[in-house]
Formats: sequence, structure tokens, C-alpha cells
Amino acid sequence: MKTSTKVSLAAIAIVFAGLVYVWPYVKMDFAESASYTEQDKREYEFFTPDVLKNIPRISDDYRFGYSNVSGQALLIYDIRFSGTTDASKINAYLQENGYKRLDACDIAGECWQGNDPKVSVSVGVVPNPKAIIVSVVDES
Repeated sequence: MKTSTKVSLAAIAIVFAGLVYVWPYVKMDFAESASYTEQDKREYEFFTPDVLKNIPRISDDYRFGYSNVSGQALLIYDIRFSGTTDASKINAYLQENGYKRLDACDIAGECWQGNDPKVSVSVGVVPNPKAIIVSVVDES
């Protein structure tokens, strides 16, 4: 086989391998929604904002979610803790990290505002079945 053919085949193989590696990230970039756990490393690193990565794990049963609301340039990230309704550790974490509790909130829960006016955090308690949902809304 000629050297030029070997080089061409090697180049094609490298491009193909690169596409195979990059394709999941391309799919995630265009995803409208996702549901994942912390063990889904690729999704966890790609979708999860730092405030949710560092939030206290108040239950062993939790899942992350992501939604891209089309038309409004709204990104919603959330974590749902099942089996608990005690949000005191989450509220303390938000306060310790510079978030301020807002007087008005559009949900049945508490809303928080950090330094970025386009990002807000809400903490909602669901009584039945017991759950706490922490949502980060990014209007960027």
C-alpha cells in the first residue's frame, strides 16, 4: 500500500474517532431536556451549574434535570431530593454563598437571588410524596 493511502486512511480514522468522541456533546448542546444522576459523568459535568454541584445532598435519593425553554432563552437546572421535606441545610448553604432570600416568589416555596441578576434559585417543598426541588433559572 502506498504511503499516501496509509496517511489518508489514518487521517480518516482520526477524524472519525474525533467525531465519535464529540458527537455526545453536540447532542447535549442541542438537547431540550435531560434527566440524569451524578454517576452520568458526561451529563453531570456538561449541564450542572456549580451551585447545584456543591449543594448539600440532603437525601441519598436525588436526580438532576435540565430544560431549555425555547423562545424565551430560559435554561432551567434542577435537583430533586426524594424522601425529605427539610430544606434548612439548602437554605443555609444558599445564604452562606451570598444568595439573598426574595420577598416575592412565583412558586410555593422560597426564591433566592445571587450576584447575577439573570440567575435565580427556588427551593420548593413537595409534601406528598416527600420531596424538595431546587431549581436554578438562567435567563441569559
